[in-house]
Amino acid sequence: MNQDAEDVDGTDEDAVQQAREEVIQALERSAEVYGLNQSYGRLYGILFFENEPLSLDGLVEESGYAKSTVSTAMQKMNRLHLVHRRSVPGEGKKVFYEAETDFWHVIQKFLQHEVRREIDVMTRALDSAAERLEDADGEQADAYLERVESLRTMYDRSERLLGILTSSSIERLTGLLDRLQRD
Repeated sequence: MNQDAEDVDGTDEDAVQQAREEVIQALERSAEVYGLNQSYGRLYGILFFENEPLSLDGLVEESGYAKSTVSTAMQKMNRLHLVHRRSVPGEGKKVFYEAETDFWHVIQKFLQHEVRREIDVMTRALDSAAERLEDADGEQADAYLERVESLRTMYDRSERLLGILTSSSIERLTGLLDRLQRD
C-alpha cells in the first residue's frame, strides 16, 4: 500500500472518530438539558455507535467512568427506555446493554409511562376537588371551582392528545402536521 492511501485511510478514520465524538458531546449536553448527568449522554452515545451490545465492563473501559456510575446510569436509562438490557449467548448471566435508536419509540414510552401517570394523578385530584367545591357555598368556592374545571379541561385535552401521540407513527403525525400547515 502506498503512503497516499495510508494518509487517506488515517484521515478518514480521524474524521469518523471526530464526528462520533462530536455527536457524543452533543448527547452529553442534551442529557443535561433533561436534568440528567452528562455521563448518561456519553454512555448513551457510546452505545449508540456500537454494532453489538456492550457489557458494564465494556462501558467502563470505553467511558473511563467508575462501574458504579455506569451501573446507575444504565439502570436509569433502561427505565427511560433509552437502553435495553440484553443477554448474549455464551456469556452466562453477564448483562449487556444496547441503545434504543428509535427516538420516537423512546418518546412514546415516556409519554405512556411518565406523562400518563402525571395526568392520572392530577385528574383524580381535580375530580375530588371539584366534587368538594360543588358541595361548598361561597364566592371563593365558585372561583376555585372555575379554576379547577379549567385545569381539568386542559388535562382532558392532554389525555386525548397523549392517546394520539402514543398510538401513531411519527410519519403519520408529521404528515398530518404538514397538511394542517398547508391549510
